[in-house]
Amino acid sequence: MKTVRISLGETEYQEEHYDPRGVKVRPGDYVVVETRWGQGLGRVFSTFPLFPERKITEPLPAVLRVATARDRANEERVRRLETDGRASCSRKIAELELPMKLVDVKASLDRSKVTFYFYADERIDFRELVKGLAQQLRTRIEMRQIRARDVGSKLGCVGPCGRELCCKTFLKEFDPISVRMAKDQNLPLNPSKLAGMCGRLKCCLRYEHSMYEEVKRRLPKVGSPVEAPEGIGIVKTRNLLTETLVIELEDGAQITVKAADLIHVGPPLDDADAPRSGCGSGYGNGGFRVGPIPDPTN
Repeated sequence: MKTVRISLGETEYQEEHYDPRGVKVRPGDYVVVETRWGQGLGRVFSTFPLFPERKITEPLPAVLRVATARDRANEERVRRLETDGRASCSRKIAELELPMKLVDVKASLDRSKVTFYFYADERIDFRELVKGLAQQLRTRIEMRQIRARDVGSKLGCVGPCGRELCCKTFLKEFDPISVRMAKDQNLPLNPSKLAGMCGRLKCCLRYEHSMYEEVKRRLPKVGSPVEAPEGIGIVKTRNLLTETLVIELEDGAQITVKAADLIHVGPPLDDADAPRSGCGSGYGNGGFRVGPIPDPTN
């Protein structure tokens, strides 16, 4: 299946794949395409002779035609309609005292529909708002409520890393993020540090999470009896990035060793059986599994 990648001028929609459906285009051509808000004007970024069918979860949007001079001239009218719609909608939201925040306005290329994107914590009765906008703009009005993460992708900002937000530059879908991901990475559970500009947990917490999960499966659990070159001890903490362990020896001393240097590893002790200090002799050699650290991939 042949596809083309097209930029719509909106960062969150840049370089999306489209089905040309027989329309002959080259990189740099302006085309009229299907978008989420109706017809839109885009520019061909690149073409692909084949697109793997296994990656297609739903039909690709279509390229309708190569843009004409009239289409290019109509783009300015579309921008004015969006500007007027934004001003009118903001004013009416204030007049009606609706608990919602207008985020973005998109008008179709033929100006047959204007879509208003807004954020709200609950369902909003915007029937009066739609009625007033339709009378003023004289076109079909559509209201779409978006999530907090979508607000960040539309407005954009610079994150604490010093770069533009991931959701504004390249993220297309937002996977679930949990506090467990921060715990697995030994990050301080400080809401002000873990939350992104949208107020939700940062999307980047997921980027390396699979690596942390893999390392956690390889390393002995906290509370496991182990034998290191320095002696027998209990795992107190783990550093997943360096793959090192802090072990408390029988004499109460704590040492840091690499997981690869361990000689034996025993099953984790129950909390009731774990000694209060040091290793003690409650588990002895009977708690150990003979042999090297097992590799879960084998």
